[in-house]
Amino acid sequence: MLGLLYRRIGVAAFAWLVCVGALGVSGAPAPYLSPTSVVADGAGKRLYVACETGDVVLAFDVETEKVVARYPVKQARRVALSPDGKRLFVSADVMNGMIHEIDVPTGKSVRSLPAGHTPESMVVSHDSKTLYYCNRFSRGDGKDVHALDLASGKVKCSAKAVREPAAICLAKDGKTLWVGNYLPLMPANSEHVYAVLNVYDSATLAPVATLNLPPGAFGVRDMAMSPDGRYCFITHSVGRFTVPTTHLDRGWINTSAVSIFDVTSRTYVNAVLLDDTVRGAANPWGVVVSPDGRWLCVNASGTHELMVVDIAEMMKRLTATEKPEEVVNDLSFLYDIKTRVQLEGQGPRALTVCGERVYSAMYFGDSLNMVELWEDGPGAAVELPLTDAPPQLTPVRQGEMAFNDATLCYQHWLSCASCHPEARTDGTNWDLMNDGIGNPKQSRSLLYTHRTSPVMITGVRASAEIAVAKGFELIQFHELPQPQLDGVDAYLRTCEPVPSPYLKPDGSLTDAAKRGKVVFEGKAGCVKCHTPPYYGDKKKYAFGLGTDGERDREFATPILIEIWRTAPYMYDGRAVTIRDVITTDNKNNKHGNTKDLTPQEVDDLAEYVNSL
Repeated sequence: MLGLLYRRIGVAAFAWLVCVGALGVSGAPAPYLSPTSVVADGAGKRLYVACETGDVVLAFDVETEKVVARYPVKQARRVALSPDGKRLFVSADVMNGMIHEIDVPTGKSVRSLPAGHTPESMVVSHDSKTLYYCNRFSRGDGKDVHALDLASGKVKCSAKAVREPAAICLAKDGKTLWVGNYLPLMPANSEHVYAVLNVYDSATLAPVATLNLPPGAFGVRDMAMSPDGRYCFITHSVGRFTVPTTHLDRGWINTSAVSIFDVTSRTYVNAVLLDDTVRGAANPWGVVVSPDGRWLCVNASGTHELMVVDIAEMMKRLTATEKPEEVVNDLSFLYDIKTRVQLEGQGPRALTVCGERVYSAMYFGDSLNMVELWEDGPGAAVELPLTDAPPQLTPVRQGEMAFNDATLCYQHWLSCASCHPEARTDGTNWDLMNDGIGNPKQSRSLLYTHRTSPVMITGVRASAEIAVAKGFELIQFHELPQPQLDGVDAYLRTCEPVPSPYLKPDGSLTDAAKRGKVVFEGKAGCVKCHTPPYYGDKKKYAFGLGTDGERDREFATPILIEIWRTAPYMYDGRAVTIRDVITTDNKNNKHGNTKDLTPQEVDDLAEYVNSL
């Protein structure tokens, strides 16, 4: 997953700042570091590593291979370095997020700037005057991507992304900003479902283009520009949503890809698969290009590998192919021009390149892995610990590791996290075999499933424990030993909701949401089935909401906690917004009395539901 699931915490806990005099260690060390982001300085001497659950950014000396400085930051998620190497920026991922600025030569905090809800990916302009950053979660009010003037510390302009902007980079000429959206935002029962990229004018953040990834693309993690500025490379999964989950062979359900875009023309070139014919490369994550432009390096987080691809040879094949539309389905396309490097530890996520070396941040290993890029290909991985005493793994941590580990799956095609990132939804429909065939349904969030049985959209599983075991057996085609299943259950029980971006900064309801709460509990009658504390009733109903042969099928009442995050809605993902659920998809008052609500009441009700 992208990291430790956020918890509902008090307002006072939002006020964490980078400590001045950061060479010292502040307080007792956290149980795990969980490195999630890494960047190299321009001199090739130091790496800076954001450790999410360790609440620290580490400075790592490349020559001595030791941690030489610690910068305490609560929930440090991403790091970015100015091109001149003088300023380090750290995004802290909490409801009232902050961007912390550190003076690299002195190691002291310069300032901490409010950055909205869940600030994540960042990039500094080539002249070191502007910091671009994304808020992963927002109200959908057009303020997802921001240009921060570093002289004044104020946001110059903002722009709207599509859904959960997760990756960001600047074109070489500095004129356009590229942003990758993590998940699709469209009806899941559409013929094609895919995530998209947004391209903006870097000076004004005016939209320049919206570019589609290939059908089935979701889970965008990272992007990188080629040194010559010609291509942009984006990592993501490709779900094969149109087929039933009857087997896994040859990437039948899920594959892992890098999409390539021409930066000048802003056009899609193609997508290549990182998998092999009988061996997946699940959960592609960080991506970098070597300084000489020869090697494309991608972390396969689910299989704990580094993929190294010869770019020139890849582009030759793409130019020569007679069927470019079939490349995204060709598991042998990169045969003999791709090397799989087995890494030490689990969960490689972010990548950075430092001269002829590439470094992977091992989320579950509390370490870095270094791989040298030779003239004839990559060398073997060398593990570089970030701590002298790795903590003992608890059952919860072991369960989280198993949830993300695709090597437990037959031929390594996917993990639980492939379809349930951070134990949530991937925004797509899947045709599981537990309720027949030819009737795909939404991938549900797993938040609070252990407290709200029965589970699955149709309530076909009596408990979450049964669903977890069946998921490994019938989706990953591997029967996990009971102790490991217990660990996954333990991990899922610890998951807590992210505070909604529809709430006020202090965590309270807006005036509109307060009015909507009255409608929810009164005129609309929503509370009859969506009862606190989880806003569900653990029951199944046949409201005639199904289509075709499922018109009279019973569906389990979904809980509404964190519903703002789990679009699209209805069992088949036909409704893109909560407002669609209330209006377009409830014209006959089949689920709540919303037909006669005034436009104001509809807006207020949607505001309240999105606040849960």
